[in-house]
Amino acid sequence: GHRDGHGFVIRDDREADIYLSPQEMRAVLHRDRIRARIIRYDRKGRPEGRVLEILERKKAPIIGRLLHESGVWVVAPEDKRYGQDILIPKNATAKAQAGQVVAVELTEPPSLYSQPVGRVTEVLGEIDDPGMEIEIAVRKYEVPHQFSAETAAQAAKLPEKLRAADRKQRFDLTDVPLVTIDGEDARDFDDAVYCEPAKVGRAKGWRLVVAIADVSHYVKPDEPLDADAYERATSVYFPRRVIPMLPEKLSNGLCSLNPEEDRLAMVCDMLITAKGEIHAYQFFPAVICSHARLTYTEVAAILANTRGPEATRRKDVVPHLLNLHEVYRALLRERGQRGGVDFE
Repeated sequence: GHRDGHGFVIRDDREADIYLSPQEMRAVLHRDRIRARIIRYDRKGRPEGRVLEILERKKAPIIGRLLHESGVWVVAPEDKRYGQDILIPKNATAKAQAGQVVAVELTEPPSLYSQPVGRVTEVLGEIDDPGMEIEIAVRKYEVPHQFSAETAAQAAKLPEKLRAADRKQRFDLTDVPLVTIDGEDARDFDDAVYCEPAKVGRAKGWRLVVAIADVSHYVKPDEPLDADAYERATSVYFPRRVIPMLPEKLSNGLCSLNPEEDRLAMVCDMLITAKGEIHAYQFFPAVICSHARLTYTEVAAILANTRGPEATRRKDVVPHLLNLHEVYRALLRERGQRGGVDFE
């Protein structure tokens, strides 16, 4: 649909879009899947079409404002590509007030002679409510924002802390002073790092340890948690809200490398030469304990001035940060040698 009332059929065969006049658009809705016939070409050779049948209509609710106009309730869609208001019978407003933002499910489709009819399924609130644009976007783009009952039940059964059984057949690295480094407003900490000088053969080098949260311990293939995460594919970040891929108990709890908390991780333990080449490495499951939650700004300040207030406050980890910075510079040089491209 186009906000001016006409529309276009985006063809499966990727040929030129077919123009639909405002008259043709009366019986169809933005995002419908249809069969159309080309009835003419305009002066510029662009095809115009007629709708033959509607093959599929999206189940997703339409978001809009509920209005009361001359005794009739209608919802004006927030997405202007839906070219017509939706009539709401007075017993189907779900007690929403005029002016509120609502989600609507169609009960009668539009036709050439009648407007679509629907019922209010959810009242989102006032248009000026803080975060309303996020609530609208979540539904408009069909971001899955509710976990299934099975997933919620499975998450509720997970322990609050590590159990003895969780630690079995894992290396205990809780004494290694790994740290997480993330942005100020990060809510979950996925990876932790540690570096110390080491001999590689007879030359100087480093031992670098990188640990990432071991989600696979808790999320097994084809379980409800896995199915919900698979549908989401990623977490979705809005300015004031995150829609997580996994329930909070995992994303901010058991699978977040929070400081001073034992956590399950997959670890890569590497030996790196002075030239920045990986000399040896091994992967293994481990139990780790992050010794500090650092931010990029804080780390940059410490590296810029190892006697400054930030460094004084974190004096235990300063030597490890200097080691990390050295190995980073070696790896960066080696990356340059390989022809790595740096995008602005």
